[in-house]
Amino acid sequence: MSRVVLCLLALCVASGISDPVEHNATPPTIADANFLQKQIDLLTLYFHVGEPLQDRNLKSIAESWNIERNIEKYNNATAVEIYSKLIDYGMNLPRSVPFSIMEPSHQFEAVTLFNLLLSAKDYSTLYKTAVHLRDTINEGLFVYVLAVVTVHHPETQGIVVPPLYEVFPSYYHTGEVMNIAQRINTHGKRLVEHYPQTFVWEDNVVIRWNTTVWPYLENSDVSASYYSQDYALNTLYYNNHLTYPFWLSGKSGPLIKYRRGEYFWFFNKQILTHYYMERLSNGLSEIPNLGLEVVEDGFNSGLVYQNGIPFPVRPEHFNLDQPQYLEVIEKINTYERRLKDAIELGHVISSTGEKIDLRTPEAINVIGNLIEGNVDSPNLNYYGSIINLWKYLLGNSITHGHVYKKNHVPLVVPSVLENYQTCLWDPAFFMIWKRTLNFFTLWSSYLPKYKVEELDLPSVIIKKVEVDKLVTYFEQTYLNVTNALYLNEREGKVWEDEVSVLVQRPQLNNKVFTVRVTVKNEVAKKVVVRFFLAPKYDSKGYEIPLHQNTDNIFQLDQFVYDLPVGEHVIKRESTGNMYTIDNWYSSYEVYQKAVNALNGKGEFVVDMKQFFDGYPRRLMIPKGRVGGMPYLLFVYISEYLPPDTPYGQGVNPDQTFGIGTGARRMTAYPLEFPFDRPLYQYQIEKINNMHVQDVQIYHKPTPEIYVP
Repeated sequence: MSRVVLCLLALCVASGISDPVEHNATPPTIADANFLQKQIDLLTLYFHVGEPLQDRNLKSIAESWNIERNIEKYNNATAVEIYSKLIDYGMNLPRSVPFSIMEPSHQFEAVTLFNLLLSAKDYSTLYKTAVHLRDTINEGLFVYVLAVVTVHHPETQGIVVPPLYEVFPSYYHTGEVMNIAQRINTHGKRLVEHYPQTFVWEDNVVIRWNTTVWPYLENSDVSASYYSQDYALNTLYYNNHLTYPFWLSGKSGPLIKYRRGEYFWFFNKQILTHYYMERLSNGLSEIPNLGLEVVEDGFNSGLVYQNGIPFPVRPEHFNLDQPQYLEVIEKINTYERRLKDAIELGHVISSTGEKIDLRTPEAINVIGNLIEGNVDSPNLNYYGSIINLWKYLLGNSITHGHVYKKNHVPLVVPSVLENYQTCLWDPAFFMIWKRTLNFFTLWSSYLPKYKVEELDLPSVIIKKVEVDKLVTYFEQTYLNVTNALYLNEREGKVWEDEVSVLVQRPQLNNKVFTVRVTVKNEVAKKVVVRFFLAPKYDSKGYEIPLHQNTDNIFQLDQFVYDLPVGEHVIKRESTGNMYTIDNWYSSYEVYQKAVNALNGKGEFVVDMKQFFDGYPRRLMIPKGRVGGMPYLLFVYISEYLPPDTPYGQGVNPDQTFGIGTGARRMTAYPLEFPFDRPLYQYQIEKINNMHVQDVQIYHKPTPEIYVP
């Protein structure tokens, strides 16, 4: 496997030192030999996935395993038959071309393969099938399906899926970076001095990312691109899709998708509001409104697919009033009108003609499913998928048309918007979501405002909130791109890279901070403590009224706490947020630990506190400004209401994904409560269990690190 520097690429997850209620106090699980072998097996399949298998044992399995002859080893015989026909008739996506889950024919093949692998009756069948598929199907499709199956299959719970930025680096680094890496791979270290963008560090060749960004400095939001193009944030967005694929039903199947529509709203709103605060930190304007005539902001990512095809570019002043776009625009107009009509009427019409009430708080789940256009939408054909249509239109991939393999399989060039691992790069993504959130805002406007008694916790008075100085800074990180570089003859024989190539790039981080909440309490009880952050002023310097600022609320933290009687200080460190992570483990570190543990050298702890869909802890707060930038910190304490599915029931979230079971929901409250509906100043002035604190976020410059 690729050699990397562990001290840089393998950071351990920091544990919280605050004192909230521990939901799950079970001891850590030490992986047994069976688990270790699974981990090694599956990680190996990602190694140089763009090249044919060269390991003799794996080649033997791939060549000898016949899916159709072993049909009795799968629970889904239909999936076996469909897959066999796809192969027999040449209707499968060829290798070395871009894969897009949004392209219907690609999606059909992906769903077929998922059903095939998921129906494997035992791990042996699952593994042999995966080995066989690795060299048979498109490599992008293979990585996608294998990851979704690993997350959802009961035999692979707890198995670490390698981060996509290690598997397919070309989704995270421009074509110039990958071109330099290929030259280094050919020449080794002997010509490094001829490449001014590189240097040798220990046993690695390092490419300076900031020397390659100059062609793309005209992108409209380049000063906030450290957030929108952050490798961990984009991987999180991709992982979240793998967790809740729009094509996988939440009504049945491997894991019930608990309130997936509500989570779809919450997750994307969190990303959007944080991006807005980053824009304000850099003196940018409001996120532009999206219309159907001209999109002023163009975008050129500089990304190139592994086969050398560049990603589509959207020019400046992009005119949508063109013949090739009319059909898509008409669909967007129709679906948006239908959705708005449904919200205003107070019900949607299901595919069976049933009226579904939208005048309840729980209906946010229906609205979310409608807007995403997932398979749980009450009427997918009628309401469509607004988000995907906008991505298709603004990504400008339409103009590339389709070329068909044997007149069956479309070969496409997806834009950054059409890839979950890159869609945040394009400022149009945030324009789309700003427009989309208007539907949620319209829906919530028909709900009754929260009554004071619904918000109040009479026995609790927040007397004071103290926050450490909030400081952000840039630091260098190093990403390994070696998996995208082709093995030479010598490397192929030993199945190992001779040269490791790293990319040095800046990333935003923040100093660990503590929030101290002084509380006076009359009755001992279990409560939920929430921290929210919001901008105080808009881009023009006007203070934002609370009921409008509801759209800009970012939830910093939420935890359950046993609050004693009397005056008490709740102390919470920023590292305590259970839904955040420092870094995902590098695949090399996981592989080495598993191999060592299997050989009796140390232990391998199954550590799913490193959530597959964890938010990067270093991006908890926006950049701020050198002289300080004002924000509002909301501290809210409410009664604890247990969720419908108690946290950890039937699944240990520390040791398995538990995704979609509902067993990771902390409380029964709506997500982002009480800001899930517009909140007015007069409402919070009447309660003592909410406190609004002015805070400043300072940015500490690092002169030696260049950030556009």
